[in-house]
Formats: sequence, structure tokens, C-alpha cells
Amino acid sequence: MSQPSREQYLESKVFTASQPQLHMMLLDGALRFGNQAKEIWAEKSDFSLVEQPLTRMFDIVEELLQGLACGEGEISAQLAEQYAFVYRELAVCRINENLDLLDGCMDILSFQRETWNLASEQMESEQAAPKVAQSKPTMPHMPLMDSGNTTQVSAGFSLEA
Repeated sequence: MSQPSREQYLESKVFTASQPQLHMMLLDGALRFGNQAKEIWAEKSDFSLVEQPLTRMFDIVEELLQGLACGEGEISAQLAEQYAFVYRELAVCRINENLDLLDGCMDILSFQRETWNLASEQMESEQAAPKVAQSKPTMPHMPLMDSGNTTQVSAGFSLEA
């Protein structure tokens, strides 16, 4: 796939994605760049080559963190704490050139991805399930009539014969 068509595809995918899909795409990107950094590190290359994928991963985690900044609730707060921890660990990883810290960050992000995937699947299945109408029965639009009598009969029923 040529570069311009790849970029158009990615742009289209981003603009048509739901919020959960966008979150998943960010997690996938962070993990992809983390794996790239680990591969470069494994080749015993110059650390400056590791800097680019680490910076991209760092930027994605920052974006995930900012996305939760306006969220309310306990889950948003817990996610924000986890992403803030990953953000700090990545900063220390970059400064100290510590691969173990990168592995820890990757583990947390992998767990987040698995959890997010399960939650997204559950949300999609709940949205796809038919919703049972929970409305009270309506009265007939025509008045009930007693046979032969033109007086209106009550809409309820009685056990009396």
C-alpha cells in the first residue's frame, strides 16, 4: 500500500471509529512503538535509535491520560492513575535507558488493552441485544361498550359474575 493511500485509510479509520475503538487504537499504537523500541534495544543499537519509538509511545500515553482528564467516576480516576504511572515510568526509562521499566510499562498497557477489548465486546453485545419495551399497557382507543347497551363499561375486569 502506498504511503498516501495508507495515510488516507488511517485517517478514514480514525474519523469513523467510535470512542472505544479510538482508545483501542491508541493502546495498539503504544504497544507497537514499545515493541519497536525493544527490538532496537535488543540489537544493541545506539540508544538514540530507541528514542523515536519511545517518544511516540510516550506521546500516546500522554494522549490517553489527557483523554481521561475530564472524565468523572472511579474507573476514570483509576485509569488516569495507571496511565500517569506508565507516563512517569517511561520518562525514567528514557532518562536511565532502562529496558526493565519499558517491559513493566508494556505489561500494564497489554493488560489495559485486554481489559478494554473485553469491555468493548460487552458494550457492543449489550447494544446489539433487543431492548424490551418497558411501557405500561395502553387503553384501547375506542370506548368499550356493553352489548346492546350504549353506556360505557369500565376498562378493568371483575371477578364477580
